[in-house]
Amino acid sequence: MYKITSIVLLSCMMGLFLANPAWAVEDFMLSINSLSEYEEGQHSMIHGKTITLDEEPVSKVLISIYFPSGIIKTSTNSTGQFSVTSPIPVEIGEYDIVVYAKKDNRYTSAEITYKVTESKAKKIQEPVTKTPKISEKKIELDPFSKMLQEIEKQKKDEIKREKDSKERQEIEKGRQLAKEDLQNDLKESEKRNEPNSPRNVFYRFIQEVDSSVRAIFWQQFLFTEKISQQAHDAKEEALKDGKSSFEAMKIFQQEAAVTQKEIMDVNKNLSVKYGNSTLDVQNMFDENGKLPRED
Repeated sequence: MYKITSIVLLSCMMGLFLANPAWAVEDFMLSINSLSEYEEGQHSMIHGKTITLDEEPVSKVLISIYFPSGIIKTSTNSTGQFSVTSPIPVEIGEYDIVVYAKKDNRYTSAEITYKVTESKAKKIQEPVTKTPKISEKKIELDPFSKMLQEIEKQKKDEIKREKDSKERQEIEKGRQLAKEDLQNDLKESEKRNEPNSPRNVFYRFIQEVDSSVRAIFWQQFLFTEKISQQAHDAKEEALKDGKSSFEAMKIFQQEAAVTQKEIMDVNKNLSVKYGNSTLDVQNMFDENGKLPRED
């Protein structure tokens, strides 16, 4: 018996200026594991942990585990770990277990699969019935009996397919409900945190700034916000293309990087646009943003 593990990176664009503490949680990874096989009548157990990209534990992450028999919610402890046992004993079959993790405005999900086989103890207890050996000669069924046998087999196969289909539908329904619950929670969270979003907090901040430079400050914020959104979109596109979470984060960092020259050009154009300087004066500054010294 061995363990199976699933790991998912949870990431979201960070505020670039002032932000409420709810936005300050680092990106983190969710990993879950369980035995790959259980016997009928046992209780399955899901263990997991949440850590940052620097492998630091993340506590108080809301965890929702969707077992076929019901939903169990818990949260990670101070070491970023959690452990949950299925509410009722498992039955024979193969099951996909979905785990959702949420903290503040960040969330993700991971999935793990295990099989449930017949209990070994049950096999031993069941009496073995020996069929009397009537004849070594193979009995050939007549065509009508063969037809009845085939119809019975098809009937059993159809019943099994319907049962499997129903189980899959129930699991999919549970996933969909979990996703909807999560989306509703996120909308409520976003609504509560809207006044403290980076854009709104920064907007309140510049109301206290001198009106002569207020527009410049706001345009600088919009510039950085645009860069961050482009980086976020590039990361999401990388994940859709099948790249790993770490590769996607690297792409995000590359796209979010801004050179000193780009910042200087933005500030130069804004100073000229809003009348705080002239183009002639701005052109006097060198590539390092300094005025050349006169010998």
